[in-house]
Amino acid sequence: MYDTFWLHLYGTTVVLIRAMPRTRSFSGISSSLAVAMAVIALVIGLVVGAFAVGPITAPEKVVTRVIGETVTRTVTSTAISTATVERQVTVTVTATPTPPQPIKVRFASIAFPSYMMFLQLIVEAKRFDLKHGLDITWVPQTTIAGFYATITTGEADVIPGGGPLVFQRMYLEGVKLKITNTLVPMSAVIIATTNPDIRSVADLRGKKLAIDVGAAEFVVLKTYGKVVGIDVEKEITIVPSAYPVARSRLITGEVDAAVLVEPHISLARKENPNIRRVVSFEDLWREITGQPYAVYLVTAVREDFLKANPGFVERMIAMFQEVEDFIRRNPEEADRILAEGMKIERSVMLSGILSRDVQYMTIPIWREDAKSVVSSMFSKAVEVGALPREPGPEILYSP
Repeated sequence: MYDTFWLHLYGTTVVLIRAMPRTRSFSGISSSLAVAMAVIALVIGLVVGAFAVGPITAPEKVVTRVIGETVTRTVTSTAISTATVERQVTVTVTATPTPPQPIKVRFASIAFPSYMMFLQLIVEAKRFDLKHGLDITWVPQTTIAGFYATITTGEADVIPGGGPLVFQRMYLEGVKLKITNTLVPMSAVIIATTNPDIRSVADLRGKKLAIDVGAAEFVVLKTYGKVVGIDVEKEITIVPSAYPVARSRLITGEVDAAVLVEPHISLARKENPNIRRVVSFEDLWREITGQPYAVYLVTAVREDFLKANPGFVERMIAMFQEVEDFIRRNPEEADRILAEGMKIERSVMLSGILSRDVQYMTIPIWREDAKSVVSSMFSKAVEVGALPREPGPEILYSP
C-alpha cells in the first residue's frame, strides 16, 4: 500500500509516495510522524536551495530520489524489530517550452519614403520580427497601386499599412482579406500652408488645396464640410495630388495649401521653414464625431494566411507595438536608421519624431474603440458617396 502526499513550492509540484507496511502497530516514533519529519526536511532543503540559487522558475526535468526511513515494529509483546524502509520521493516539474518556430510571412512594402518604408527599415535594423516569432520577407513596390495589388495576386500575405477605405473597396470587390489592427492615426495627416491667413478649413474657401482624392482624408474632409456647411468640391479648388506632388506644389506656390504626411512634412519644412500646420485630420474627425481618434492606416492580412497560421496576428501586433515604443524612446537612433535607409540628412526626420508627426498607434481591431472608429469611417464613406456600401463586420478580424 502507498500513501501519496502533494506539496506546492515555488510553483513546483512535489509528489511524496510512502510505502505502507501491513502491520500498523508501532512503539517509539510512529511511521506517520517519521514521514512527516521527512516531508519537513525536504521542504527545508528546497527552501534553503531556493535562497542559494534563486526561485525555481524554469526546471527542466523530473527528479526522483529514494530516502531511507527507520520504522520500528512490535513483533511480539517482548520483541521489537527495527528496519529501514525505502521511501520514494518524486519531484515533478514542468519543462520550459521550446520557443515557437518563426512564422514565415511576406510583407508588402513601398520602395520610396513612406510609413511603410519607416516600418521596414526599423524592423530590419532591430530584427523585431525574429524577436516576436516572425520571419519577414519584404516585397517592395514602386507604386501605390502595385503595393495594394500584392495581396490580390498572392505576392504578399500582409499589407502592413493601407487606407481603411481602400480595403473597404477591395473587400467589396471580392478580395479575401481581414483588417487586424490600426497602425497609424489620422493625427499624422495635416493640412499645411505658408499663407498666414489660412487658419481653418473655412479659410480654404476660394483657395487651391492639393490632396489625394482617393485617400481616407478626403472622405474626412468632405464629411467635415457637410457637417459645418462647406461644399468642399465647389467652394475649394481641389487639386488631386499624391503626397510627393502635393509637397512640390506647396513649395512652388502652385497651391495655397496641401495635405501632407511624413516624411513630406519634414522635407517640405527643410526647403521652406515657413510651412506650418493648419489642422490635423484627427482634429476634424473628433469635432464632427466625438470619437477619440481617426485612423489613417490599418493592417490587412489574407484570409487564407490567417487560417493557416494561428497566433500570427498577436505576434505581429506585438512587433508593431515595439516599433512604436522604440521610436518614442529612441528618437535619435530612429532618426539615424531612417536617414541612412532613405538616404536623407540626419535630423530631418528627428523633428517629425519629436513633434509626433511621425507616430504609430497599433490597436487590435477587435478592441471596441478601434472597431467603432473604423466602422464609422466605413459608414461616412458611404454617406458622402465615396463608396457604394459598407463591407459588414466580417471584414474585421476577431481572434
